[in-house]
Amino acid sequence: MSETSDRVVTVSNLLSLFRALLSLPIIWALETDRMQAVAIMVALAVLSDFLDGYLARRAGEITHVGKLLDPIADKIIMMAVMIYLIFDPVRRFPISFFVLLGIRDITLSNVATFLMDRKAKVFESNVPGKWFIFITTLAIILYIANLTVLGRGVLLVATGLMLVSWYLYIRTYLSFFRALQRD
Repeated sequence: MSETSDRVVTVSNLLSLFRALLSLPIIWALETDRMQAVAIMVALAVLSDFLDGYLARRAGEITHVGKLLDPIADKIIMMAVMIYLIFDPVRRFPISFFVLLGIRDITLSNVATFLMDRKAKVFESNVPGKWFIFITTLAIILYIANLTVLGRGVLLVATGLMLVSWYLYIRTYLSFFRALQRD
């Protein structure tokens, strides 16, 4: 599988961009209570998340931009919907989860940006991180459907996965920095 780190415009990267842009019509559909449209757009977002990675691997078009754009697209759509649900008086998504996720993402994105800028290194998502995104998406869907009690339980699982993936990212980054010091 070839890594074409200099390519920006690929089908996979366009799918990630599409997913990020879906956040606006999803919020509009939530606000106007068009739940069928929300369901269709969330399904499209999940499908595009699966397809962008699959197509990048299949076409040999794994890029540094794609490695960054994919999780950023996930975060844009998740954060936008979470913010909407936090302020929704019925659904009341827990702000504590949003804050913890924000702290995690800020710490990881700062290190990732440094590594990309100084060392031309971009790490791929880890497995617990991928499961974290999936389980968090499920929790958000449950909150959208007003199944908040079930959503809280699923969010607890997502929180555990978030913490495990955060730890694994930090451990990977520290190992990389240690290896650089030895060289």
